[in-house]
Amino acid sequence: MSEQTPTSTDGCVLITRVFDAPRERVFRAWTDPAALAAWYGPERVEVPAERILVDLRLGGRYELTMLAPGGGEFTVGYEIIELVPPELLVLRSDPMPQVGMPDSSVLRVEFHDHGPRTRMTLSDGPYPADGRAGAEAGWTAAFTKLAGLITA
Repeated sequence: MSEQTPTSTDGCVLITRVFDAPRERVFRAWTDPAALAAWYGPERVEVPAERILVDLRLGGRYELTMLAPGGGEFTVGYEIIELVPPELLVLRSDPMPQVGMPDSSVLRVEFHDHGPRTRMTLSDGPYPADGRAGAEAGWTAAFTKLAGLITA
């Protein structure tokens, strides 16, 4: 079972979700390329493990390429700016002018230990006004896949 509370404020997406899995397993799903390939991205989007780079250290790169069903691809790249395994992962995105984001954004993921469960809080943004809903829908779909992966 997992619970999710999405909200959007000030151009940022904020989602809190509780997973029926220990914190270390949830954190590993964010940092292991094979696990990321299994859940990252919205439905019907593939993220091949060989197109994922996670250099898990301060200043390291975190990069994924999503492949759309129609053949398009989209790469998102980040710099790791804060890291406290298995409690915190903070990433600063590369600018993405092709999707209306000419400036960097910040993705912050906190992992709170609740015994056999984990409360994960994600904040991501800021997004342009017309991009927030899509980002929230994408994260929500991805977290449904993540829940299935880590509780299996």
